[in-house]
Amino acid sequence: MEAFDTISNPSSNLNRFHETSAKFQRYKILLRRRWWFLLLTAAIAVCVQALRVTTQTTKYGTVGRVVAGMQINSGGNQSDKVVNQMMPQDFYGTQMEILESGELRRRALERVRSLHPELNDIDVEIRVTQTKGSSILNVKAEGAEAKYTRVYLEGILDEYIAFGKEMVQNSLTTEMNKVIEEVLSREKTVKEKALNLETFLKNNDLVIFEGDRNQAAAYLSQLKNNLNLYDTERRMMEKLGLDDYLKGKQGGAATQPIAGLTPPPPAPTPNTVAPSIEMPRGGDLSAGLSRIETDYLNALQNLKLIEADRLQKLRTFRAEHPSIKEIDEKLEMQSALIDIHKQQSLDEWKRRLDTMNVKIASLNDLIKEWEGKAREANDKIVMHQAMKGDFDRTKQDYEEWKKALDRLDNSQALTSGLVSIMQRPQEAAPIVPELWLPLVFALVIGLAIGTMILLLFDRLDDRMNSFSEFQSLFPNETILGQIPEQTTRGDVTLLQPNDDRHLYAEAFRNLRSSILFKHWKEGKPPKVILITSAVPNEGKTTTVCNLAVTLALGGSRVLLVDADLRRGGVNELFKVAATPGLSEVLTSQLHWRDAVQECSTKGVHILSRGESLDQTSELFLSTLTEEMLREMKEEYDYVIFDSAPVLVADDTASFAPKLDKVFFVVRISSTMARLSSKALDLLYDRQVNMGGIILNRSSINLKEYTYYNYASYYSSSAKKQGRTSSSSPAA
Repeated sequence: MEAFDTISNPSSNLNRFHETSAKFQRYKILLRRRWWFLLLTAAIAVCVQALRVTTQTTKYGTVGRVVAGMQINSGGNQSDKVVNQMMPQDFYGTQMEILESGELRRRALERVRSLHPELNDIDVEIRVTQTKGSSILNVKAEGAEAKYTRVYLEGILDEYIAFGKEMVQNSLTTEMNKVIEEVLSREKTVKEKALNLETFLKNNDLVIFEGDRNQAAAYLSQLKNNLNLYDTERRMMEKLGLDDYLKGKQGGAATQPIAGLTPPPPAPTPNTVAPSIEMPRGGDLSAGLSRIETDYLNALQNLKLIEADRLQKLRTFRAEHPSIKEIDEKLEMQSALIDIHKQQSLDEWKRRLDTMNVKIASLNDLIKEWEGKAREANDKIVMHQAMKGDFDRTKQDYEEWKKALDRLDNSQALTSGLVSIMQRPQEAAPIVPELWLPLVFALVIGLAIGTMILLLFDRLDDRMNSFSEFQSLFPNETILGQIPEQTTRGDVTLLQPNDDRHLYAEAFRNLRSSILFKHWKEGKPPKVILITSAVPNEGKTTTVCNLAVTLALGGSRVLLVDADLRRGGVNELFKVAATPGLSEVLTSQLHWRDAVQECSTKGVHILSRGESLDQTSELFLSTLTEEMLREMKEEYDYVIFDSAPVLVADDTASFAPKLDKVFFVVRISSTMARLSSKALDLLYDRQVNMGGIILNRSSINLKEYTYYNYASYYSSSAKKQGRTSSSSPAA
């Protein structure tokens, strides 16, 4: 019984396994028991479908085919803007919707009425399919009258072609209006931009940026060049000094940095402010020496010649010689002359330097002035270029739209892939309905409906159908044993010492082992046991009687007491008298030993219920009951009580707390889970010592049943014994 103890305390994974197994077993049992209901719903559905198909009015069908295109090109060129094109999947879907549309059906109906007034209107079903991998659309029509169906389909196809032409014409008209709109809009834009450009040119001096060339910037560059020349000349004059500068200028060195100087251009426009100083005119910087500077340099040259002459004569004459003295006088006169020329040259050099500084300052002022004008001119050039580029782009766009308009005016609309009728409908033929496909469909629907109904009723039914399902609903309850379901008709008879119901007898032996060898908290097996159930008809009394017989067959002295004082039936199973019994004992009419009866099973004594009583709960609460239990416990190995169902009377709830253990019987596939739960809660509330659960009438077909292989085991053993006995005489 360790297996049952292990199941009674499962881990979380085992609980999930039990829940899944319980659901599977429940559905398996449901299908095994109610398979006929699925066949019933499936048969009803098949019969209804067969009746519907066979009683349908004869329909006539015909097919027409059209070839559908994909685009309309109104401009004659794929690069043109006037193209109305759809992707193939969108196009064919659109065409199929058009063929099945209510508008096309209305137009086809009017066409049939006008061309064939003798025909009566009937409902015609139109279905459109596309041939896989092609642009062919198959239009199928089904109706109750052959001629009308064909004529109606012809009307559908003709109106479809007409509708397609209307779409093309509407598309061309729409495109024409769109192009004209675009041309007028762009023409207006071109005029506005041309007027803006003209206004801009009128309001600005074009000379300073004529041809997008910044004349002010060029003039500014020349001013900066002249400023650099004057500044360089001034720096040379200040660095060299008068003598070296004049000598260098006389020798050409001073004029080298400004060689090639050209006059600056005149101001860009006579309306602009003229420079405040005279610009260098070529000779200002590159001209030769002045007369005073030339005289000064000549005087210096003459002084050197006189000094050279004196040195020459000193080689011949002494210093006191009249020739030498004459030369000395010339030297003094020449030095005096040089001083006079030098002072004059120095004054002129200073005046030239001052004049150059004034010009440099004036050039700086002009540069600042023309830098602003150059920036302003540059901004205007940028704006002018932007306006001109915008004008050119707008004009080019306008010219393109004009070309598109000219093509629309001068060419026919080119159509590629337009729809056309490939095959007109033939005479409508009767449609033979397919029977097998609707019947298969009805069979599937019937099975599905039956399954849903069974699942719905199963959701409302909380009866437990298997051990796994009970374990998932009551995971904390200990299972003492499972009693298999008997297939024999009528009442189940009691076990006999050599009973051939091997599986049934083995289940009670297993229950006996659970009582004898289970690890009880009290340390020893219970001697006074009460067996009860939630409601009647659970098989409780039969279980009690067979358990008593099984314990007696094991050598124990057993007293079986029928404590169901209202409807007890222990005496009927053992075929003993119903009175005197427990009711007489509890009412003090006689001692319990005097009411005990022997039966045919050795070791089993019976205490029947006695006369039926209505008020019995009070009898079980008396001190006489406690004294009786004590005496029974001392005299017998086991005392087993069969009691009333817990939810029927209060007898069990009042009597059970006085006993060692209480076993609870649950009938598989019969007892409702909510009733069992309510009964167990009631017993636990009365502080009853629950010993475990006995599952009655468990199906042996389920592999979860503990002894499910015993049937084949005993069957094989019996056959083997039969073969042995038949062969013995021959031996």
